[in-house]
Amino acid sequence: MIRNYFKTAWRNLLKNKTFSSINIIGLAVSMSVCLLILSIIAEQKSYDQFHQNKDRIYRILSTRKNNSQMKDMASSALPLGEELRKNYTGVDASASLVRNIGGDIFYNDKIASGGGYFTDGNLFKILDFKLAAGDAATALENPRSLVISEELASQLFYNENPIGKIVNFKNTDLSPTGIDNGNRETEYGLFTITGVLKPVEGKTHLPFKILASLSTLNALAKDSIVNYKMNDWGNIWSNYTYVLMQKGKSEADLQQILNKVSDKYFPKGETNQYAFKAQSITEITPGSAIGNETHISIPKIVLVILGVLCLIVMLSACLNYTNLSVARSLTRAKEVGVRKVSGATRNQIFGQFIAESVLISLVSLVFSIVILFVLQSLFANLVVNKYLNITFSQNISLYLIFIAFSILVGVVAGILPSIYISAFNPIQILKNFSGVKIFKRLTIRKALLVVQFSVSLIFIISTTLIYLQTDRIFNFDYGFNKENVVNVNLYKQENYKRFAQAIATNKDVVSVSACMFLPATGMQNGTIIKKSDSPKDSLQVNFIDIDAKCVDVWGLKLVAGKNLPEIPSTNGEKYTLINEKMVSNFKLGTPKQAIGQRILVDGNNLEIVGVVKDFQYLDVMRAIEPLMLRNRQSEFNFATIRINGNNQTETLKFLEATWKKVNPMTRFEYEFFDQELLLIHTMFSNIANVLGFIAFLAVFISCLGLLGMAAYTAETRRKEMGIRKVLGSGVFQIIMLLSKSYMILLGVAVFIATPLAYFINTLWLDFFVSRVSISPAVIGFSIFILLLISILTVISQSWRAARVNPVESLKTE
Repeated sequence: MIRNYFKTAWRNLLKNKTFSSINIIGLAVSMSVCLLILSIIAEQKSYDQFHQNKDRIYRILSTRKNNSQMKDMASSALPLGEELRKNYTGVDASASLVRNIGGDIFYNDKIASGGGYFTDGNLFKILDFKLAAGDAATALENPRSLVISEELASQLFYNENPIGKIVNFKNTDLSPTGIDNGNRETEYGLFTITGVLKPVEGKTHLPFKILASLSTLNALAKDSIVNYKMNDWGNIWSNYTYVLMQKGKSEADLQQILNKVSDKYFPKGETNQYAFKAQSITEITPGSAIGNETHISIPKIVLVILGVLCLIVMLSACLNYTNLSVARSLTRAKEVGVRKVSGATRNQIFGQFIAESVLISLVSLVFSIVILFVLQSLFANLVVNKYLNITFSQNISLYLIFIAFSILVGVVAGILPSIYISAFNPIQILKNFSGVKIFKRLTIRKALLVVQFSVSLIFIISTTLIYLQTDRIFNFDYGFNKENVVNVNLYKQENYKRFAQAIATNKDVVSVSACMFLPATGMQNGTIIKKSDSPKDSLQVNFIDIDAKCVDVWGLKLVAGKNLPEIPSTNGEKYTLINEKMVSNFKLGTPKQAIGQRILVDGNNLEIVGVVKDFQYLDVMRAIEPLMLRNRQSEFNFATIRINGNNQTETLKFLEATWKKVNPMTRFEYEFFDQELLLIHTMFSNIANVLGFIAFLAVFISCLGLLGMAAYTAETRRKEMGIRKVLGSGVFQIIMLLSKSYMILLGVAVFIATPLAYFINTLWLDFFVSRVSISPAVIGFSIFILLLISILTVISQSWRAARVNPVESLKTE
C-alpha cells in the first residue's frame, strides 16, 4: 500500500510540474539553511564528547557575591583545586591551570610557537589528553618541564626523540588558541621536554599546544621573571579549575562543597566576595556568554535565535505547500471523490496526501544538500569563522538527522490539507474546498497568505534596521581620531624609548606615544578606587595606562585641567586623567571642581590633573563607563604613532627599518588603528549579512507562494475573465479584479506585522548604546518594498490572464 502511495505521488508530482517546482524550490532553499544551522549545532554539541568521564567532569566558574552586574567568569582561584582535592570528600581529582605561558620555543636553529597553560599531572587524570611520548604521571612533576604537541615536536626535532631535549622558551603572551599573538616578550629560560601530546580525539573547549609544570611558576617567581602568588584567593582572572567527582556524586554535591569554600575564604563583610559555581563540561559548548573563556564559540542564545529564524523560513515554505494544496483541492476533487466512492477510507486518503508531501520534501532534501555545500563554503570564508573555527564534518548520523528532518517537514506541510480533504464525504469534497472558513469571511487560503505577508514584512523591517545599525557602527563616532594612527607591538617596555627617539625627527611622523592597550578593541582593565579624604566612598573603574602624548595622538579633548607630565615621575605613580563619566559617577562635582582632588588607587595617592571628554574606549555595544588614564611606563604594550597620511608607504618602510635598527632582537609588527576597528565592524557586517540572507529567503519563499496562488487563481478564473472581456471589460479592469483581494490581505498583514516588528526589533536594538530608531520612514520603506514585490508578482499573472483571447477561454463551452 505504501509503495502505491509513493508511486501515485510521483505521478502527481510529474503531472503538476508548476505546483511541484514551486514547492520543491521553496522547500529546498529553506531546508538548506535549516540544515546549515543543524550542522552548526551538531558541530558545537560535539565539543568535549571524547572524554570518558564527561558526565563527572566539571569546570569551576567564579562570580561576585555582592555585585549582580558582574557576569560569570570561566576562571577561578588557583588554590581552589588543591583545597577541593585535600579537604573535601566526593572529589576524585582536581586540576588547576594558569594561562600565562605562550610564545616561541628555540632548539638549535629551529623555532616553533604555541600557547598553553601551567598545570600538573592531575589534568591527565580528569581530561582525556593522551601522551604519544613520555609518562603522564611524571611529565609535569618537576620545575621547567614542558609537554608539547606533535606538531611542535615535528617542527623542532623532526625524526629525533624529543624526550629529554633542552629548549629555550621566550614568552610573548601568545594565547592558547593562537588567535592573540601577544605584545610582551619575556625570557623564561631553559626547559626540558618531558612529553609529546597525541592529537586530540575530538573537539575541545580547551585548545593548547604546550603544557608547562605548575611548579615552574615558583621557579620563575624565585628568579624574579614573573610576579605570581600561588596562594592568592583574590586572583580569579587567569586560573582555571577542573574537578572529577566520584561515581554517584552529582553537580549539586559539588555545588554544596563550593558554597562552603566560598564562605570560608570570602566571609561576609569583605570588599571582594567571590562565589564559585559548578559547570558540567558538556554544558560549556554551546553555553552562555561568560568572561575569560578558553575558546570562542557561538553562545547558546544565538543558536536559538538563528534556529527560530530558520524555522520561520521553513514554516513559510510549508505554508506555501499547504496553501497551494488547499487551492488545488478543487482540481483533485473528482479524484478524491472517486476514491471514496470506490471504498477508500479516510486513513487511506490521508496517507496518500501525506505520502505526496513527504515525497516532495525528500526530493527537496536532495537539492537542499547541494545548496548546503555552497552555504558551508560561504560560511567557512566569513571573517567571524576565523575565530569560531567551525568545521563541517560529513557523517552518517548527521545525514540521518537530515532525512528525519525532511520527513518531519513533509508531514508538517501536508498535515492540514490531508486532514481536511480526507475528512469530507464524497458530496462535500466535490464542492469548492477553498470556501471552508476559519472566521466569518476568512478562508484557509486567505489566512495562510496573511501569515506569509506578515512574516515577510517583519523580515523586511528587521533587515532594514540591521543594515542601518551596521552602517551606524561603521560610521560610529568614537570620540577619538583613529585615522592615520599606526600601532606597533612593543613586546618589551624598554623597546619604546629607543624607538620613539629614533623616529621623532622624521617629518612624516606627527607624534609618538605609548599605551597599555588600544581603546574600543575589546580589552578592558579595572580596579576599585577610593576618595583620599573619604575612604568609605569607592567606585569600580576601568583604566588605561598612557603617556602624555597619547592625548594628542588619539585627539582626546581636555575639558578641564591639564595633560599628564611628559616626563613621568620616577618615584611612583602620582597623577591621573579621568573622563567625564567618572566625575559624575564618583560625585566629584563639575570637571573643574574635580581638578586637584585625590583618589586612592592600588595603594597610591593620585592627584586628578585633568578631565577628558568622554570617548568610546569599550566596544560599541556598551555604554561609556568611568575611566582613568594612568601614567605607568612599566605597563606600556604598544607604541601608537600618528603619521602624515600623504606618504604612508614610505613612512611604514622607515618605521620598520628604524625598529630593526634599534630593536634588532624583536620582530616588527604593526596595525593601522582604523583597520583594527574595521575588523570588529566586519564581524558585525558578517552577522548582518547572515540575517539579511535569511530575511531574503523568507521574502523569496513568500513570493513563490504568492506566484503560485496568483497563477492558480488566474487559471481557475480563466473562463470568467473570458466572459468579462466579451462583455466589455478592459485589461486594466481585469487586472484590478484579480489583484484587489491580494491587496486587501496585504493591508491586513501590515496591520498585524507592524507592531510585532516594532516589539521584536526593539529587543535587540536595546543592546546597542548608539542605536537607530524604528522610524515611520523605515516602516514605510519596508511596506513599500513588500507592496512593490507583491504587486509585480500578482500583476505578472493577472496580465497573462487579461491578455488571453476570450475565444481561447470559451471555445470549449
